[in-house]
Amino acid sequence: MFEHQRGVITPKPTSSSQAACAWTMLGLLAAAGLTACGDDSASSTSDGATESETEGDSEPRLTWYRDVEPIVRTKCTKCHREGGIAPFSLEGYEAFTGLSSFLAPAIEDEVMPPWPPDNECRAYKHTLSLSPEQQQTLLEYMAGEMPEGDPADAPPDEGPPDEELVPDVVIEMPESYTPSTSVEDDYRCFLIPWPEEIQDTRYITGTEIYPGETRIVHHVITYAVTPADLPQYQALDDAEPGPGYTCFGGPGPTNGTARWVGGWVPGQVPFHAPSGVGQQLDPGTTLVMQVHYHPIGAELTDRSSIGLELATAVDRRAEILPLTDIAWLASNGSMLIPAGEPEVTHEVRADHSHPIIQSAVNRLGLAADADLEIISAGMHMHLFGTRGRLEVGAPGGPQECLLDIPRWDFNWQSNYIFEQPVIFRSGQEIGVQCWWDNSADNQPYVDGQPVESVDRDWGDGTLDEMCLGVLYVAEAP
Repeated sequence: MFEHQRGVITPKPTSSSQAACAWTMLGLLAAAGLTACGDDSASSTSDGATESETEGDSEPRLTWYRDVEPIVRTKCTKCHREGGIAPFSLEGYEAFTGLSSFLAPAIEDEVMPPWPPDNECRAYKHTLSLSPEQQQTLLEYMAGEMPEGDPADAPPDEGPPDEELVPDVVIEMPESYTPSTSVEDDYRCFLIPWPEEIQDTRYITGTEIYPGETRIVHHVITYAVTPADLPQYQALDDAEPGPGYTCFGGPGPTNGTARWVGGWVPGQVPFHAPSGVGQQLDPGTTLVMQVHYHPIGAELTDRSSIGLELATAVDRRAEILPLTDIAWLASNGSMLIPAGEPEVTHEVRADHSHPIIQSAVNRLGLAADADLEIISAGMHMHLFGTRGRLEVGAPGGPQECLLDIPRWDFNWQSNYIFEQPVIFRSGQEIGVQCWWDNSADNQPYVDGQPVESVDRDWGDGTLDEMCLGVLYVAEAP
């Protein structure tokens, strides 16, 4: 049975690992004394312009409209907008410049925008991280007089991105839910029946999750459950009053019956599978939507939904692999994270014979050693995780990095789509490695008190741990 640690759970006071969106940034700045950026990088002239702005130039080198606003619009305001998950808006010149002393340290330390992967590992689509040039532009602008400039100099808005999804069906939570304002984080799962009018097999070729109340919906993961497995999840729902049921590490049962369908974090764009690729869904499927709510003090009601782009046939079927060591699932100490240990790591290396990979290959109707195309990757740990890494290669040979997250943050779990897919070939292995900190100084707080550092192991509970590599794979073309 799924267990959830009761009470208000918060991270240790000095940690930013559980802060939502810009709450992370504000916590770091508060700890740093809210130091404003000074004029160290450029001295001011008598007319207020910096030397870098006047040397050989008749107008400021950087202005809001021409240089800064385009970066802020594409990298910041998906969260930092009116009604968004972030606690303040950065829409407009006055909003941005008024908070510049808070923003500069977070940008310099690469805390904001939040982008966990190390871009040295590989290239990903839709990266939220700032390029070195963008970071330099923002920091140089905030170190100077921050001129507004001429609105006519603003680059043209290219409009909605071409990855916009036009769903064939939109499925929403059966009823609205109002998280308690007495907790800091609320993890809730909702059972969403598949539309009865769809009586044939369909293939998911695109997903987009629509958070109903963006001020409190922190992230969403959606799973698919077959009719045969539904009673396990229905029992959890029936056992709790009100809409849905409490969940944390996953949707409930630990036997791996729920298949990942898609997820959402603030700033994430819709997911589009490559042309001709899709996940199979059969009639009678039930979706389980896991929503992480981050209440803000006011009673707000949410009714989130998911949009699906569907096809009646595809050239190549896809699966999402939650890859881990099967032995860890027994919770018998095989993934032991000892009490007090500041650096613990466990690793699994999986070839085509691994049960989870074989199960996916069988569902795809492929030969046991068939090549698989890896299209995207993510990872999953809980509160004590510090780093995660995925790689692929021949045993003992060079390894190709799939995903490296050097500073794990439970609140920023996402799916990272490769610019160039990777082929997982017969004879190769996929490596999944996780690191944790279970020292006394890295314990979360329950109802204002730090929990004791005890031995931890695999489990769905808030204070348990996991280590998963989440891969979107299809038959290699």
